[in-house]
Amino acid sequence: MEKEIMRLSTLVGKTLRQPPSDAHLASHQLLVRAGFVRALEGGHFAYLPLGRQSLARMQALVLRELQEAGGQEFAVPALPDADPVAVLVKLVRREIDSYRQIPVLLFQPASRTVDQPSSRSGLFGAAERPYVDLHAFGAAASFDAASPEAELQIRAAIDRIVVACDLPVVWANAGDEGQKAVYPHLAGDQDLVRCPACGYAAERSWAGLTWPEPPGEAELSTEEIATPGCDTIAALAEFLDIPAAQTLKMVFYSVEGKVTCIVIRGDRTVDEAKLARVLGTDWYYASLEDELEAVGAVGGYASPIGLDTARLRVVADPSVRSGKNFVSGANQPDMHIKNVNVPRDFEPGEWADLALVEPGDPCPHCGADLEIQPAFALAHGGIASPCGFEAEYLDANGRGQPLWMQSWTLDLGRILAAVVESHHDDHGLVWPLPCAPVDVHLVGLDVRKETVSAQAEALCGQLREAGFSVLYDDRNASAGVKFNDADLIGIPLRLTVSKRSAKEGRIEAKWRDSTERLRLDDGELAVELARLRDG
Repeated sequence: MEKEIMRLSTLVGKTLRQPPSDAHLASHQLLVRAGFVRALEGGHFAYLPLGRQSLARMQALVLRELQEAGGQEFAVPALPDADPVAVLVKLVRREIDSYRQIPVLLFQPASRTVDQPSSRSGLFGAAERPYVDLHAFGAAASFDAASPEAELQIRAAIDRIVVACDLPVVWANAGDEGQKAVYPHLAGDQDLVRCPACGYAAERSWAGLTWPEPPGEAELSTEEIATPGCDTIAALAEFLDIPAAQTLKMVFYSVEGKVTCIVIRGDRTVDEAKLARVLGTDWYYASLEDELEAVGAVGGYASPIGLDTARLRVVADPSVRSGKNFVSGANQPDMHIKNVNVPRDFEPGEWADLALVEPGDPCPHCGADLEIQPAFALAHGGIASPCGFEAEYLDANGRGQPLWMQSWTLDLGRILAAVVESHHDDHGLVWPLPCAPVDVHLVGLDVRKETVSAQAEALCGQLREAGFSVLYDDRNASAGVKFNDADLIGIPLRLTVSKRSAKEGRIEAKWRDSTERLRLDDGELAVELARLRDG
């Protein structure tokens, strides 16, 4: 199958010696400098021909792996004011009616615009992103938590994709949001919790915590004490010369005037994402003074003891079970209570994991110290559930059973950016073959000489007929400029023709990830091209 020839003399997308001032990540800088993308207003990016080629080849890799996994490509139009997933489910309901037709994996290339783009993150934060959407349909047993056949099939396909792209990806638990394949990076927009000992990984707000059993000491009698000016945990701990972990922290939040009291150990911080899940919304605010007064709380000196529980919700974090004889506020200015214990002195209305996981916290699986690092999500799989819309299939006994579905997304723009972040050097891009825009970068030196031009054109034809795509540098430029641009663009194999090659009948070859320059006859060139074909 013949492949195309791209010529640098007419290619849209100039190489740049310096990156733009607003490009902060290596991927952003190099993709702009190498002429793959251009940044537009509002976090939007234009893919120039080389960038579009890389994206197309990556998409082809993804679709090929999904087809190998038994997937089928589909296309559902975006209907006005209609949820595209609901449209798909209604369509599938018409087409699937027997257990013999399931499980089914459908996928569709798509793009979407995000609400809060980040231009500082380059393609990781782009406003418009190319995606591949996946939807697995099957019986409930295919999505069983103990043996999720459909999920494992999709994860295996994604694993093959990231291995082909040579990407260090981590699978992280995202709780009620499913699973995510994340790429650890210092500029990442979410925190990844990892255990270096057992491999446990989760989004920070979904990471589990285990708390030690309370000490064996006796529960002492409560005692009110004067604590003038100690309206913070730090001030209280210093005044009493105790660790912050020996105190209880009360934090009050309101949703539409309804107050919730969060009780947590004094040395811990409330995780805002966990809090939003407990409150059922992220439209909450720190309770106002009049709201605190209405439930009997005093800001800075609040206590779970004596609050008007008929007028507020009290939720405690499990950290308060890990100690005894805590110090809490007394709901009086400049006063605290010593030796507060649960459940003797107060019983929360609810318990919920609310503590922000910190580095060094014990792994919930093996107890080793957890690590936290930023990361970008590249793929996301949701939780499987019944399709609804009365979507059923007939089982082997002819009885109707609910059809289940699990949806996934792969962010191709982010995968492309992650590849560049992981594969570059001081000179430019170093593309893994599946993501490179073309297979071969052909450099022509002295192309104004007819013998050189003829050799280059003949080689272009041979490569194309052999099934290789080629970027041919046919410009009237110096060898230094051409070689620098070849390193910047980063195609896996560079071939060079010149007066010397035309005279000797040998072609210079250099792999982008090597410093060695080879001078090859026809047979030796065939060996290197076979190596290229084999990946």
